[in-house]
Formats: sequence, C-alpha cells, structure tokens
Amino acid sequence: MKIYDKEIHEYVDELVNSIRKVVEDSNVLAAVSGGIDSTVAAYLTWLAIGDRVKAYIINTGFMREDEVETTKALLENMGLPVKVYDASDAFYSSLLGKKDAEEKRKIFREIFYETLAKLAKDENAQYLVQGTIAPDWIETVGKIKTQHNVLAQLGIKTEEKYGFSLLEPLANLYKDQVRAIANYLKVPKEIIERQPFPGPGLLVRCVGEVELDKLKALRNVTALCQDLLMKIDASQSFLAIFRKPRMTTSKEISDFIKEIKNIVGIGGRGFKTFEFYENVTGVKGDSREYSKMLGIYHKESELLLKHKDEIVKMFPKVLKSYIRVAVLVSEPRPAGKYAVSIRAVKTSDFMTASVPEVSIDLLQQIVEQIMKDIRITQVYYDITPKPPATIEYE
Repeated sequence: MKIYDKEIHEYVDELVNSIRKVVEDSNVLAAVSGGIDSTVAAYLTWLAIGDRVKAYIINTGFMREDEVETTKALLENMGLPVKVYDASDAFYSSLLGKKDAEEKRKIFREIFYETLAKLAKDENAQYLVQGTIAPDWIETVGKIKTQHNVLAQLGIKTEEKYGFSLLEPLANLYKDQVRAIANYLKVPKEIIERQPFPGPGLLVRCVGEVELDKLKALRNVTALCQDLLMKIDASQSFLAIFRKPRMTTSKEISDFIKEIKNIVGIGGRGFKTFEFYENVTGVKGDSREYSKMLGIYHKESELLLKHKDEIVKMFPKVLKSYIRVAVLVSEPRPAGKYAVSIRAVKTSDFMTASVPEVSIDLLQQIVEQIMKDIRITQVYYDITPKPPATIEYE
C-alpha cells in the first residue's frame, strides 16, 4: 500500500525526519491509550528522538476492565517506557451527573489537557504528541461531534493555554493508512487489531446522565462480552448503556410499523415500540443532529434483522422525529433499570459505515452474557448505518 503516492518506508522516514526537525533537542510528552493512533504517533516520535519521549497513560476512570495494566505491558514490550497517572477523581468529580453529550466531551477535554499540562511541566516537555487523525478534526470542524483531541483545528492556542506545542504526525491520515504504518513498524497485533476506543472511553458509551452505577454496569457487561463481540464480522463492535426506555406510540410510529410489516411480511399486533429517554448523535446533511432513538420489538426479531437494510433505507422517510432505530433482541424483563445497545459497524475510513449481518445464535450468546448483570433489562441491536447515525452515540 502506498500513502500519498509514496512507499510506506519512504513515508515513515519522512515522518520521523519531520518530527526530529521540529522537536530538535526538546522533550516530548506522549499521551498514549493503547489504541493504534496514539501508539503509532508515540512510537514514531520515539524512533525520532528516543528517550526524550515521556509517555503516559492517563487513567480517566472511563477505561475498560484491566485496560490500564494491559496497555502498559503492551507498550513496554515495544520498548516504549510508559508511566500511569491516575486522574479518575478529577474526572468523576466534574462529570458525574452531567447529561449533555457536548458538555460531557468538552469537560473531558478540559480536564484531560489540564492533566497533560501538569505532566508536561513536570517532565519539562515543550511538545505533546498525540494520535489525531483526519476523521477526528473533520467531524469536529464540521460540528458533527467534538473529538476530545482536536484543539489546533478549532483555533485553541495550546502554547498559551497549556504550555506546550502540539505534534500531530498522523493528522492527514485515515485509519486504514495508520494501520498500514503500524504493520510496517511491527506494532503488536494486539494493538493493531484492537477495537477502536474513543479517547473519553466509556464516558461516551454511558449515554445521557453519567452515574457511577451505570458506568460500573457498562464496564461489567463490556468485560463479559468482549470476546463474543470480537466474533462479529465488523470493523468495530461495542456496547452502550441507556436508561430503560419507555413504551411509546404515535401516528408516525404506527406508519413506520405498517411499512415494516409490508417489508418483512408480518401481520397482527405483535410489535412493541420503545422510545429512549436520551437523545443520540446523528448526521443530517453535513451537520450534527441530536435526536431520538426508537427501539422495535417483535418475537420474530431474526426476520427484522434479516431485512434491516430495507428498514433503515425506509425509516428516514417515515420516521422523521428519530435518528436511529434498534431491534430489541432480548425478551423484556421487568427487573433492571438499564438497557444496553450492541453497536457494530463495517467501515474502511470511519466517515461512513454499514451495519454487518450477525447470526442470531451469536447475538443470543451476547445477550445471555449481558443479562447476567441484573441491572440490565433490555438488549438491542442498533441497525442504523452512518449516516444518518454516527458510530458512537455521543
């Protein structure tokens, strides 16, 4: 694979030389998460200037189970010394109780960079290297969603505000290009094949109000299902948690269900519909839109999933008040206060994405694991592509 008409080895050499030229004899702080983007950015900088890279994992409190320890071990096996800084108390104190998606992302960004500013001062680092890639700043500048690691593209002067300059060697690349560089650099497959994980972590998958119990439930079911989720033929698959949705109906929803009946050939009264309390992020035209998410239930859920592409092609024309549709794949139970959505997408560039087919057997295995947590009452499979949905919910 070539990158911008250059062989990978040529492109990597140019990146390393460019970093060395910019940094000169300065120290560089590296914010690493174990994801492919931040790992490649930090590793390229380490190749350029060696131990003057000061790499840190920031424990925000929104990481997955055992993620900090696993990530540290993987990075150190690459030869990159890494320290862990626990900032979870600061994040929790500012974010618990917050509901608005944009407010949550912006608060996270402020605490994250205030933490990095402290560490940069402690390490006498004049630069911060981070793994910002093209979709991050394109979506942020386009007001689809605020990526926490996009600063310069919004006009934020990090030198004045935080005391460091930014180094973003991957800012013009897309995920498939970064993955090609990672393969060339022999980055461990555990990192290359790792499921993409947003900087704010489980914060943006804890949809709506941030509650500690809600976060713990999400962390638990994510750990229970991680291996099964990897079996889905997808570029990315994960779980998100919501307040238990309410049953609902309207003329618009009735018209939608009539169209579904025509598509799948189901008659009768077996459908139930649920409206989620939280607004979720979507895309209309080139702009972000916060709107509602509808859950649909019928005992023939396999038939609904089989016709999902026809359903989502039809739904924006009929269901104008909603931006996402999800199929309830568990039997509703009265106990529990949260619903979980399974989100899986196939994509090469993360700018657009389709929803893959999943066997009902695999879905049921995932559901069984999720429902082991007594706090969960319903499990959905989100069938909405990007657009009109975004990949994450917030």
